[in-house]
Amino acid sequence: MHRLASSLVALCLALPAAAQSVPDFQNEAFVTPYWTRVPVIEVLGRANMEVAPNRASFSVTYLETDKDSKKAMQLAVERGRLAYDTIKKTAGESARIQSSVNVTALYEQYKDKDGNRIDNERSDKIRAYEARVSLSIVVDQVSKAGAARAGALALAPENSTGLSTYLERTTDMNRAAYEAAVEDGTARAKATAEASGAVIGKLMVVQEGTGPCLGQWSSMAGSDYDYYRSAPAAMAPPSPPPPPAPVAAGMVGGRQITITQADIDTLNLPSDDKPQQISASVCMIYALGK
Repeated sequence: MHRLASSLVALCLALPAAAQSVPDFQNEAFVTPYWTRVPVIEVLGRANMEVAPNRASFSVTYLETDKDSKKAMQLAVERGRLAYDTIKKTAGESARIQSSVNVTALYEQYKDKDGNRIDNERSDKIRAYEARVSLSIVVDQVSKAGAARAGALALAPENSTGLSTYLERTTDMNRAAYEAAVEDGTARAKATAEASGAVIGKLMVVQEGTGPCLGQWSSMAGSDYDYYRSAPAAMAPPSPPPPPAPVAAGMVGGRQITITQADIDTLNLPSDDKPQQISASVCMIYALGK
């Protein structure tokens, strides 16, 4: 037994020595980054670019009431369809429109013992139907958004939202911000080296993010306006003025409704764009030159 225990102790003592005799270069590369073996400069390059908004959105709702459900829907859809046509004539394919329609029953009411009015929700107590057509519009040419919304307002919607302009980032925008951040990082590295009386050498590491060499894109975009931008000012008509050409026309409730450019210009209230921001950061590691 003493002889076996002595052999086990000797084996355990020998294992660490044997392990140390074989260098583990693979693990060493991860434990000790190669740029820590030489003097380096680590900087964070930043870019904050101002760009114009490239999207605008708004919505309108048209309500019609009738004792017949189908008639109420027809009236609301006619107004919604004419608004759709007007927006398309004004903004063209730059406008993307999503539409919806729903109907709500309006019931007769009675008073409870406290005097509160309560809907009598029975099928034989329906007094009318309210049809609601909603249009949600996104315009990717912001300069056309104000006129498009004015065209929708010309149909007198019961509800409407303010025009919201915002930024939808593109690949080119992201790349431009990244390149500007790299340029800023290089300038910072040179300034750091000069402050210490050295010069920068080879770029060893560059990675997008907020450091240390890790991170992701960041941006601030979006602005809601209560009003909408103006269309180009209409030129004075010649004398005598010709009859205004309709932008869109259609039947609503058996009546011919015509929307002219003058109707749109009257409702097109101007507003200024708020610049949008897109930001990027990069972590950069430079070796010191000789």
